[in-house]
Amino acid sequence: MEMQVLNISVAEIIDMLIMLLGVAIVIIAAFSYHKRSSIRMQAAHQKIDELSQRMAEQEKALLKQQHLYDLDKRLTSIRTQHPTPEKSWTNYRSMLQDIDTSLNGWITTLENRTQLAEREVQFCTYILVYPYLTLDEIAQYICYSEKSIRNYKQRIAHKLGVSSADLHEHLQNDILSYLYNDNINSKK
Repeated sequence: MEMQVLNISVAEIIDMLIMLLGVAIVIIAAFSYHKRSSIRMQAAHQKIDELSQRMAEQEKALLKQQHLYDLDKRLTSIRTQHPTPEKSWTNYRSMLQDIDTSLNGWITTLENRTQLAEREVQFCTYILVYPYLTLDEIAQYICYSEKSIRNYKQRIAHKLGVSSADLHEHLQNDILSYLYNDNINSKK
């Protein structure tokens, strides 16, 4: 076998190296452009995701405001029927039925799924329907002393797993969850 010797001049080698360098530059530029383009696309997708998330949060907040408005209308209607809380236990039971009907059975559900006694449910009802009453005024309606009503509120809050300061808000959120997440379509 004969070996062929390549006669390549230095100029030809330089030309080939320049050509290979050009190809390498084009390849590097293409990869670089693709990488920058990919980074820009990722950033655009991230912004779209952030905007979608903010929009979903705003929709949720708006929906909650609508639900709070509806709940306020329901409670206002109850206050129109019963301008003051009932001191008589018999009258309270009649009022309780009106409230339970207006709230699509929420009170009955509250009684069934918590360990609250009837008087505790009555207290929770008065907190919701008559939020302008002080604890001392509520104590007069459910025949407790003004001193013991604060402990009573704390006991109820403890049974529900919240702080006494958050009891009203917890009950309100519980109603909203019950009405709009669980039962609003089936009970309307």
